[in-house]
Amino acid sequence: MDKRKGTGSTSLLSRNVKIEGEILGEENLHVDGSIKGRIQLSGNLFVGTSGTVEADVQAINVVIQGKIIGNVSAEEQLEIQPSGKLIGDCAAASIDIREGAIFDGRSRMKQSKAGVPKPVAVDETSSSKAGGVKK
Repeated sequence: MDKRKGTGSTSLLSRNVKIEGEILGEENLHVDGSIKGRIQLSGNLFVGTSGTVEADVQAINVVIQGKIIGNVSAEEQLEIQPSGKLIGDCAAASIDIREGAIFDGRSRMKQSKAGVPKPVAVDETSSSKAGGVKK
C-alpha cells in the first residue's frame, strides 16, 4: 500500500469501539473495531483482522484483513489479504486478491491517476526508410 498519500498521520479505531455514521477525512484510518455507515478518505484505509466495516468506502488505497460489507472504490490499490473478506462491488486501478481471501461481488478496473501513456506518433518517412510500405 502506498503510504505517501494522506497527511502521514493515521487514526486508529480500536477493537472495542463501534461507530455508526459518516467518516470523512484527509488522513489514513486503521480499523480494528466496527464501523457502520459511510467512509470517505483522501488517505488510506486499513481494516485489521478484527475490523468490521459495513459501509460504502472511498479511499486512495484499501487493505482488508478483516471484513467489509459494502462497495469499495480505491483510487489506486485494493488489496484483500488471506484473512480478508469483501462482500460488495469494488473499483480500483489495481486489485490484489490473495489466496484464501473471500470476495463476493463485481470488480471494475479504474484508470490510474498517472494516466495512460500517450500514443507514439508514427513518422511515415521513417517507415519507408526502414523498408516499410511507401504511401
